[in-house]
Amino acid sequence: MVEMLVQVNGLIGRGIAIKTLDGRLDTAAMPEELVKLVVGVMGYAAEMELKSIKKRTTEGREVAKNRGVKFGRKRNYTAAVLEMRQRGDGYGTIASAMGMTTSMVRRILQQQQQVET
Repeated sequence: MVEMLVQVNGLIGRGIAIKTLDGRLDTAAMPEELVKLVVGVMGYAAEMELKSIKKRTTEGREVAKNRGVKFGRKRNYTAAVLEMRQRGDGYGTIASAMGMTTSMVRRILQQQQQVET
């Protein structure tokens, strides 16, 4: 919020008016003190809403984990990676074809070797 207030003060100092996209706020005809107050209140409300969203998201994630929901990328590409590697394709070629990083390809192959032993 402090960064936002600094930016707004900089704009006001340069004589730039602030207007919201929906047109509900236009600071062109407002006194500077009132603009700072309104923007400060709006910034505080936005910050509190962001904290609330983060809290609800974290709570929702925990509920989902407790219900057994798996997070992350689905692991249905192991067979394709193994097949491409057996054909002699390099890590970079496999990664490009599968849309992943070379380190991910290496990790899949290493995990598969551990499963086989």
